[in-house]
Amino acid sequence: MKLYIITGASRGLGAALANALMAPAHHLVCMARNPMSALRARAQAENCMLDARIVDLVDIAAATHALESSLAGVNADAVTEACLINNAGTVLPIKPADKLLPEEIAASVAVNLGAPMALTAAFLRLTADWPGARKVVNITSGAAQKAYQGWSVYCATKAALDQFSRCVAVEQGDLAHGAHVVALAPGMIDTDMQAAIRAVAPEDFKDQSRFLALKESGQLASPDAAARRIIAYLEGGNFGTQPVVDLRNA
Repeated sequence: MKLYIITGASRGLGAALANALMAPAHHLVCMARNPMSALRARAQAENCMLDARIVDLVDIAAATHALESSLAGVNADAVTEACLINNAGTVLPIKPADKLLPEEIAASVAVNLGAPMALTAAFLRLTADWPGARKVVNITSGAAQKAYQGWSVYCATKAALDQFSRCVAVEQGDLAHGAHVVALAPGMIDTDMQAAIRAVAPEDFKDQSRFLALKESGQLASPDAAARRIIAYLEGGNFGTQPVVDLRNA
């Protein structure tokens, strides 16, 4: 049995990943703020084990507790591979730094960085003695490497997530049964995040016209297509050889 833990699974890329991984031989743990009724129905039809957890990743302690509770009910000896996919993220707030509010910064840092760090720590700790292979995928962005006006929080949290992944990959590489840890940038995807970018006030994001053009010219990948590419890389022989990977160059 393969175990997959996916955050942000109620919509967008997270829902596409969950649907693509839905199979009788898989056990899915899905976390999201919103109900996952469609995933529940699909899991029942596909005879796939699904543990759907409604949790807001802004509450890092609650998210960690949800993961701990889910893993406590898993028969570790039956798991041939366990994979944590830290997919949930937010591009908001989009505005110049002098307009940022403390509560906006805190929420974005929690979702984009704090929760993935805490969930990775809990996953590694709780599965340390499991006999199967272990993998961590932290969904990152090209914005970790490029500065955008108005994206200071998003760019900073994704850059930090990349560096966190590098550090944990080094730590796990020193262990006899270490996990493979990769920060994976999937490219631009046609999700609610892109819609939020297009809806922001132009004076807060001078590159907005470029993102409007990407949508209008059909250059955004569908969530389903992006999910297939991520899973193909996850299951390929190169996974874990590099701690930070941009799928557009892989």
